[in-house]
Amino acid sequence: MTPYDPYIAYKDLTVDLRAHRVHRAGCELCLTPREFALLAVLVTHCDKALSRSQLLEAAWGYAFIGESRTVDVHIKRLREKLEGVSEQWSLKTVWGVGYKFEVVSGA
Repeated sequence: MTPYDPYIAYKDLTVDLRAHRVHRAGCELCLTPREFALLAVLVTHCDKALSRSQLLEAAWGYAFIGESRTVDVHIKRLREKLEGVSEQWSLKTVWGVGYKFEVVSGA
């Protein structure tokens, strides 16, 4: 992805970073601003494990005051909206590290 390419696509998932829209199989998903920010961080760092603190910093910003488990709650909500719809990608837990957006080889 370049700064001039606001679209990220993985088979049936398209993330429009500029318009803050996510489409799955042609249908727009209703994500909260924080869910979108978290998904955007994960898809722009595809297949890279990110810690909760890295995700908090990237999606919430430096001024976030609260628990790192906030990330877990938002990941759970994203999974409810995204999981089970694609065999090409998923939101994975990386035990002892955090989370990653994983794409199956060849997807």
